[in-house]
Amino acid sequence: MDVINLFDKVNVKKGNLYKPVLLLFALKECYFEKERLISFKTIDTELQIIFKELLPSENYQNFHYAFGRLENDNIWEVTNSSNLKRSSSGDVSKSELIEKNITGGFLEEIYQELLFNKSLITDIYNNILNIYFDKTIHADFLQLLESKNNNREKRMALMSNEGEPVSRWWVAKGIKTIRTDREIFSSSNMRRARNEFIAGANRLGTIKSWLLAAQLIKNGRNTKEHELTDFGFAVLENDPNLEKSSTWWAFHLAICFSFSSEPYLSFFINLDSLSKDWINNKQLSEKILNSLKNDKDEAYKESTIESLLGGVRKMFEGDRPLADLGLIETRKNREEGILIRLGSPKLTDEIILHALAMSRFHNFKSRSGIDFSELSKIGLHHYLCCSPEQLRHHLRRMNQSHQWQNYFSFNEAVNLDSIAFADDCDPRKTLLLLLQQGKDTWL
Repeated sequence: MDVINLFDKVNVKKGNLYKPVLLLFALKECYFEKERLISFKTIDTELQIIFKELLPSENYQNFHYAFGRLENDNIWEVTNSSNLKRSSSGDVSKSELIEKNITGGFLEEIYQELLFNKSLITDIYNNILNIYFDKTIHADFLQLLESKNNNREKRMALMSNEGEPVSRWWVAKGIKTIRTDREIFSSSNMRRARNEFIAGANRLGTIKSWLLAAQLIKNGRNTKEHELTDFGFAVLENDPNLEKSSTWWAFHLAICFSFSSEPYLSFFINLDSLSKDWINNKQLSEKILNSLKNDKDEAYKESTIESLLGGVRKMFEGDRPLADLGLIETRKNREEGILIRLGSPKLTDEIILHALAMSRFHNFKSRSGIDFSELSKIGLHHYLCCSPEQLRHHLRRMNQSHQWQNYFSFNEAVNLDSIAFADDCDPRKTLLLLLQQGKDTWL
């Protein structure tokens, strides 16, 4: 499907900005993975704000015209359309749209195509700006997308994984392919990507979201490109087929410290690290549901969180790559359903060093030392699946070895243990140490 061509063919009367502004708003909503169908009442309110702030000289009030007429452009649908009253010119009634809470949005097929590839959304968004709007206000309209984009990308890359895990082969294939083919995930290359990854469009989105969350790839020089990170290159050079347990420890920690880690991060934080009691899947979902908000500071749907957590949980089951590290234990109970708890993985010194270096880089970058309690506050013991006291014990033991003195020192005092970072407590150095010298921790 040539989605860009469909948008180019939208019928817009000269000088009329109703449809272009509505399309920009709907594209923005899709970019942030909001619901496909949006109530007209919401659209009417949002478009009034947009015109007031960005186009104050224009007197636009009748947004229901564009809402209804977009149906004729083969990209939009209006719910219960056939039962709505129409004027002699075929327009819907604004009052009826509001009274009946009518919703509208991109056709399902188009929405899925856009949702899969954010670069396609930005391409269409820019096309609309270039065709219908003066260049002096392009930056203001882009602010609608970019200002929230930074937040969204930092928090929710895994919100686009559609509740699915990723396989070892897909991750290995992904970093090998991106190295030489930066545009493999662009919409124009979807057919080739399906063949490369032996996957459908939805699973390609899953693969990309896990690669981004694990910081193996990052956005490239333009919206169509992705490129390998230093972590991605390090994996290719040291374990290209991702066979080592140390590689998957690095993968796990990279997600825990990623700006786009949800709901993976909340999955670990909300499990008991002390007694490691079992919790059923529904209770865990409810705890996480209360802690996550979307860009409008609204709670996500319960079904959405349950689906996405299912994709995280499955990464620790069966033949999935993280299963044999022992990070998470699951079991099924006839009465309580799926039960989950933190596991008891083998923690090597190299794993702990890399976790400490990642903590320093992401949370204490400008500091030479911290109180031990600060590691607990950021949840490091949850990521390592141990109690705070167990983590304290590991750091105290390692401090007694000359082998790690260039990385940190652990200083004990009454009720105030502290950690001083040394020069080698740098994730670039500890990553190579983990990948090259890390001991086997497969269970």
